[in-house]
Amino acid sequence: MPKPQIVFVLVGISVVFLVMQFYGIKYLYENLNSNKPIEERVPWEAVKLFISKCEHSGLPVFVIEPSLLRALREKSKRRLELWNHDHHTSVAFGVIEPGIDHLHLVMSAMKHEYYEFWEKNDPDPRGLTIQHRTYRSVPSHYVLWVPVQGHTPMLIHLVVFYKRGEFFWHSAVQDKLQKPPHSLARSPFSSNSGSYSRFNTTFVYLDGAQIYYPSDTFTFLKELETSEFIECNYTRAYHYYAEYHLDKSKPVELFKRKARQLVVITKQVLDSMGVPFWLSSGTCLGWFRQCDLIPHTTDVDIGIFIKDYREEMISLLENTGLVLTHRFGKVTDSFELSFLYGDIKLDIFFFYVTDKYVWNGGTQASTGNKYKYIFPPFKLCWTEFLELWIRIPCPPEPYIHANYGPRWMIPDKSWDWKYSPNNVIENGQWPKKEWNDVIQLYE
Repeated sequence: MPKPQIVFVLVGISVVFLVMQFYGIKYLYENLNSNKPIEERVPWEAVKLFISKCEHSGLPVFVIEPSLLRALREKSKRRLELWNHDHHTSVAFGVIEPGIDHLHLVMSAMKHEYYEFWEKNDPDPRGLTIQHRTYRSVPSHYVLWVPVQGHTPMLIHLVVFYKRGEFFWHSAVQDKLQKPPHSLARSPFSSNSGSYSRFNTTFVYLDGAQIYYPSDTFTFLKELETSEFIECNYTRAYHYYAEYHLDKSKPVELFKRKARQLVVITKQVLDSMGVPFWLSSGTCLGWFRQCDLIPHTTDVDIGIFIKDYREEMISLLENTGLVLTHRFGKVTDSFELSFLYGDIKLDIFFFYVTDKYVWNGGTQASTGNKYKYIFPPFKLCWTEFLELWIRIPCPPEPYIHANYGPRWMIPDKSWDWKYSPNNVIENGQWPKKEWNDVIQLYE
């Protein structure tokens, strides 16, 4: 073989050998490294990494983790260092109605940093009505973690908020069909859907990172304690109207418009006073049973804990055009107020809390007889009713069952407030010498 050809063959063999060496070494390196445990970042470094990836991907996230919010609120690097050294099972961030492309860019970027992620989608409840019950699916939660050996990793939890009227809403993480690979049981954004008054965000520079968070941190954290949201059950309402039919007559539609306006006025006044109230009696039943007002009741019923009553409540409601028609009982016993707004009545029942139950009172003006309505203990949650963000007793089922018994699904047009309620008991009689004080009727 000529010498030039020999040289050419040897060069070719050398190149092939070098290429094989390169890929062989690369293969061994990757496999050896894949067996090495991945080290988890400390909490603050993980937070900074996530925020930087979101910033580069155009995803405007903000901190909602309570412990980190308190540290950021003080704008103190020392507080941040203390937070960093605590044990954290998860760190929560929020984002408002993000673009799906931005979300996927962030997840992809975090994957390159050895993070795995879990995505949850939920039915979008916005726009649901009795007639329209079709859901579309929207992203609701993302959970990211580094798969580490020997212990449960710290989770980065991204909560997706959606605008609904005057409030922000998010779904629950936990449900029967979709469960995250690691527990978020200790997170306040996990077990229940939540709602918050709309907020703006501000930012702070700490340790080279620009961190956004709700501007009014105090209000956000306070609302977090009572943020649980319960959706009206449109499937139940659909079955109710399939049985009893939806009245769309002009008088009924007029009543609903007037009643809604009465709720709006009442809400504006009581919200301005910082007085929490909830849908009660027939108005609560209408929400629970049929996602609407009960037209044959011709009134609106709300509840207020007696500890929240203030005397100026009456004058402030009257200043909006409501007319006080009666004032029964005492602040210490069976207090109730009733107003008229045109031809629609507003009944305000004041509730008293004992160790074992909660109750409100009733008074019969003609006899002075007293009645007591007993409910199991409850807290307050939120719902959307008449396109308004409003409170309800929570859980609502025991409250409804206490008041209306097992036949609550059946409409009762002969309802008598003294005898029909399932939870009413006679409670004595007001002494006649007190009638002028405890039974006040107005023209």
